[in-house]
Amino acid sequence: MCTICNFKMEFDIGHPQALAVAVATRAAIEAGVLTEDVFDGPLANAKRRVAAIDALKEFQDQLEAAMELRDLMKLPDFYVLLVESGTWGFFRATESGFDPDVVPGLPDVTADRQEDRDVVLIAAKSSLRTVIKREISASRAFSDELFALDAGPVDSEMLRSVMSKTFPEKLTRQGLVA
Repeated sequence: MCTICNFKMEFDIGHPQALAVAVATRAAIEAGVLTEDVFDGPLANAKRRVAAIDALKEFQDQLEAAMELRDLMKLPDFYVLLVESGTWGFFRATESGFDPDVVPGLPDVTADRQEDRDVVLIAAKSSLRTVIKREISASRAFSDELFALDAGPVDSEMLRSVMSKTFPEKLTRQGLVA
C-alpha cells in the first residue's frame, strides 16, 4: 500500500474510535451538513473503495500543495481510515512529497500506551470530501467529531494545525461559512 494511489496491500481492521466517527457522520448526514454517496448494485463495494481512494488522493494533493517542503517533512507518519469502506491510506513525507512506494505494516491501534500506537486520522469519506471542498472547515470536522485523531499531544497538535491551515473556513459573499 502506498501513500494513496497504488495500494500494494490491503487490510481492513477496525479502530476503537471508528464507531464514534460513524455515529457523528450519520447525525451530520441526517442534519443535512453532509451528503451521502449511495452506491448500489453488484459493484457497490468496488465503487465505494474507488471513491475512498480518490478522496485520499485529493487530501494528499491538497496537503502537498499547501505546505512548504520543510513543514511537510516535520509531519509524523500517519494513517487515515475512511470508515465507510474500511479504506486505509498511509502518509510518509519525503523530500518529494508523500512517499508513493512505502509499504507500511498494519497499524497498531490497540496498544494501551499512546506512544506505542500509530498516528491515525479517522474520518468518513463524506466528511473528508466536504472538508476538501471547504464546505466545512477541518476545525469544525474535529469539533463535530466527524474527524478523530488518535495521536499523542505533539503529533495531534501538529496534524490539527496543518489541517486547519490547509482546510480553513470558506469565504463567501455573505461572510464566513464554518
